Amino acid sequence: MFRCWSGCALILIPILAGSARAQPDPSSSDPDQASGVGPRTSGEPVDPEAEPDDSIFLDPAITGEAIVIWGERPDKPFDRDTELRLTGEELARRGATNLAEALELLPDLVVREQGRGGRQVEIRGARKGSVKILVDGMSISDPYYGNLDISSIPVTDIVQIRVSSSPASPIDGVGGPGGVIEVHTRDAIGPRLVAARVLGSTLPSAEASATGRAMIGRHLALRASAAGTLGMRDFAVMPDGEAATVVPEERRQAASALRLEYRRGARRAVADIWAQTGGYVVPPGEDGAQDILVIDDETQARAGIAVDDQMRGWRLQARGYGHLLVRDSRYYADLALEEPGRGEELEATRAGGALLASRPLGPRFHVIGSAVLDSEQADVVGFDEIETGGRATLIELASGAQFADGPWRIDGAAGLAAPFGIDASIWPEAKLTTTWSPARALALKLIGGRKGRLPTLRERFRPDIGSEELGPEQVWFGETEVELRPSRWLELRLASYMRRSNGLIRLGGETRQLVNLGEFDTRGVDTAAVIASGRALGGGASYSFTDAVSQESGSDALDFLPRHRATAWIEGRAGRAGGQLRVRSQSDQLDQQTTLPARTLLDVSAWASLPGDLTASLRLDNATGVNYEERADVPSAGRVLVLVVQGEWK
Repeated sequence: MFRCWSGCALILIPILAGSARAQPDPSSSDPDQASGVGPRTSGEPVDPEAEPDDSIFLDPAITGEAIVIWGERPDKPFDRDTELRLTGEELARRGATNLAEALELLPDLVVREQGRGGRQVEIRGARKGSVKILVDGMSISDPYYGNLDISSIPVTDIVQIRVSSSPASPIDGVGGPGGVIEVHTRDAIGPRLVAARVLGSTLPSAEASATGRAMIGRHLALRASAAGTLGMRDFAVMPDGEAATVVPEERRQAASALRLEYRRGARRAVADIWAQTGGYVVPPGEDGAQDILVIDDETQARAGIAVDDQMRGWRLQARGYGHLLVRDSRYYADLALEEPGRGEELEATRAGGALLASRPLGPRFHVIGSAVLDSEQADVVGFDEIETGGRATLIELASGAQFADGPWRIDGAAGLAAPFGIDASIWPEAKLTTTWSPARALALKLIGGRKGRLPTLRERFRPDIGSEELGPEQVWFGETEVELRPSRWLELRLASYMRRSNGLIRLGGETRQLVNLGEFDTRGVDTAAVIASGRALGGGASYSFTDAVSQESGSDALDFLPRHRATAWIEGRAGRAGGQLRVRSQSDQLDQQTTLPARTLLDVSAWASLPGDLTASLRLDNATGVNYEERADVPSAGRVLVLVVQGEWK
């Protein structure tokens, strides 16, 4: 059914663009609402050179058009403290085709292969279950693993990627003690367009994605998207020091999405539907199993609705959502995949909703309140025909305030999280961010907070390693940050932080089951320098130190957490072409008591605008062909050449 849907979405895209010709441009009748213009509510300074951009492929200097997306309108109900890190235009120039490749461009994030296939993102050692990923305000982690294959999200719809390396606010509800990644996608309302992108690589792999949108009424619009992936990479697996054996990935994946959007004045309603299906082969993972895992079939579907309005000075927002995951998987004891062994049949769901209200009390002060309900349920037929499953529900009530006056900005929120279906008590949550900017060249920021998360359904109910006795993970967090702009050509940043986890969930060394640890500290320093950002020639460098310490394991207590990471880059632009040279280095790291050596990689990329509103990007990852292990006994792909061709037509 979902493969058919993907095909139907691809057919809809050119039809939508053509049918939009007779529809009026909403910006001509209501320019403020079409552009999202409204009174500012934050204390952020306005950069006169900054122009929000809804054009993924073309530079506004070339197209002469810039559109402010509704998701970041100045009068949005809740102003998260995420920072704009990437725009759609940057993703196009760099040849990123999915969210995983996009996040790899950020030096302070770590993107790596995950144990059950796909790729995951980590922030300062916080990983799946702890990093909250929001797409247009809705959490998209799956309801069982608490994770998301970020390589499955194409970038043809992405307008902005915003990141916070500090915990989520209690206003956002469930989870997020390790950080927040916020993705804004295109509005359905806007000038008609068709955007398409195709990729081929020497892995080998191939990807294609397309988006189309059109007005179907004066205040109503539709956006359709579709994407497909074929992965033909051969994994070279070396069990116990034996000669390498090739295991084909055989990845197939198709996804599609529809958005129906209504906008009239301050009122907005959006309905989103997304579905994905596929299968692939996973090499030995991080859960200790040495067998090969094959995902025979995986189907996911999400649906959400959001309504924004204003009433008697209050800005109101209501959301509802649902998520379904169905997955059949099997382990094979032999690398030839001829001896099927343990199998798993999984069905999991998530449903919930949120209410949010905010109101300005004068030009400097805002109050905000929220109520969030999230419920997850899973039924699992395990690897030994053991049936398990259960439900977990969490309700969170929170309130907060935002204050901005001259050089000061203060954001604070506090809430109570009440779990059901798990043996845990109500716990408090809070976050306070204070920023002082006495001059444009200087900003000092202090962040403190407490945030928790429930164990995922996988951590509680997976038959072989799960434990229903697991409790929630609680995190205390503190950070200081200094930003300096001594000149228009130079930006400097220094941040130090500490995150203390009580009840961190990890695989026990003796029981081979997941357990709650005691106190677990992650501490570190992030530094960065950027020279001539956005100019014809520029560059920068960053360095991060991270250490994880526990009473049980001592220092370097987390797998896949190098203590030292550094990145340096230089980029240039001339006319309608440009490129970047980047060097990435990291120290050694652990994987299941095995030390993976340090490595330094060189990446080269170039892009150029072509006739016919096309852009081509050529990227050479690991240009020097360094041999290293992504995980123990799983070599990397080596040198990979990627060609991306993309276009946008209005």
